[in-house]
Amino acid sequence: YCQCTRKQIKEHGGFYPGTCRDKNLKEGAIRLKMTKPVARFLDQKHGMIEIPEQLVNEDFIIKRRDGLFAYNLAVVLDDIDQGVTEVVRGADLIEPTGRQISLYQILGQPEVSYLHLPLAMDDNGNKLSKQNHATAIDIENPKPALLHAMTFLGFDVPEEIKAASMNEILSWGCENWRLEQLPSEIEITPRFSNGTV
Repeated sequence: YCQCTRKQIKEHGGFYPGTCRDKNLKEGAIRLKMTKPVARFLDQKHGMIEIPEQLVNEDFIIKRRDGLFAYNLAVVLDDIDQGVTEVVRGADLIEPTGRQISLYQILGQPEVSYLHLPLAMDDNGNKLSKQNHATAIDIENPKPALLHAMTFLGFDVPEEIKAASMNEILSWGCENWRLEQLPSEIEITPRFSNGTV
């Protein structure tokens, strides 16, 4: 168990230094003693990713003080339960990947393949997301958002496809998807023809 506060951890540079590791506490957040650290992993787009040493060796929380299971454990157990073999997600989740691979190893499960997509950022460097109050997609007219997303992901969408139905656009996208077309950048501020982000 660990009773360290965020403030205490921040005082140590933002990384848990093992303060509670051998105290035999009876309550608090539950941290996993890092026995199988993963310092690097292969990303299908970005190649070999090196994880910062402080993260590699940090005992990380698997059950929060409020009783909820932490993201790293929950996502690994969900993926194992569902038989997931390939994980495609945003580049903001690159750093936790080493922890998740450690959990697969500890649980004796085969590792999955990872692909991290670039993040769409606004002019202030904030991720375009609901969390950061990005403008919502117009659900009455989602086609422009789909075409913007495809352009962002490296598709060169022909004019005749732009005029097609949503289902035809999606079918074309599935048929023409190529890993090598993805941008190599981790963060991108997209610019569209109307000048909006």
